Amino acid sequence: MHALPVLLTRPAEDSLRLATQLRRFGAQEVVIAPLMRLEVDAALPPIAGGVLLTSRNAVAAFVAGQGAPGLPAWVVGPGTAAEAVKAGFHVRAVAPNVEALVDMVPEDAPALVHLRGVVTRGDLAARLSARGLRVTEAVTYRQAPQPLTPAAISLLRRGPVLVPLYSPRSASLFADACPTEALDHLRLLALSPAVAKACPVCPLAISETPDGEGMLALIRDSLPAIGG
Repeated sequence: MHALPVLLTRPAEDSLRLATQLRRFGAQEVVIAPLMRLEVDAALPPIAGGVLLTSRNAVAAFVAGQGAPGLPAWVVGPGTAAEAVKAGFHVRAVAPNVEALVDMVPEDAPALVHLRGVVTRGDLAARLSARGLRVTEAVTYRQAPQPLTPAAISLLRRGPVLVPLYSPRSASLFADACPTEALDHLRLLALSPAVAKACPVCPLAISETPDGEGMLALIRDSLPAIGG
């Protein structure tokens, strides 16, 4: 069985990490073509208590803004947690998703700032405020769209290709950017039903759990899809 080629459209660092894992699973051709580039806001808000971090990008923005280390942090995902520790945060809890994080922040938490991008999901600050916690938001980065690379377009036109999609926004951007002639042979994988809904151009397989481990398992199981 030959492994399907894989197109990764996540941000460059995320895609490089994922590509390394996929090669261990037997992936032979992995093309990286991020659909978004990170733009950070160098001006951080005053933070007296702690922070909520729901992506690695929020950590990168904090570092770029020269934020002071040592703050307590409640985070989503082990990858974000690892980056937060490197940046000097004291990670108090790691949740698999925003929904779980809402329940993991304790009643006696200090005043919190959710460092987020222009586009966000889950209404984290509002839901924690509804619990009586002191929470504000600060937009510290944005993910600007960019076109697929010529190498990515060539791969899509050539034949069957596996494309994992991790967010509704990246799924929507991919649906707009994908060549029409490639739609019949795409193998799309979605992190969640919300991601699948954002890319209605063809059927998708959906991860059993909406997290990195679930997607990694789905990609691994989908790789050996061509008889050789």
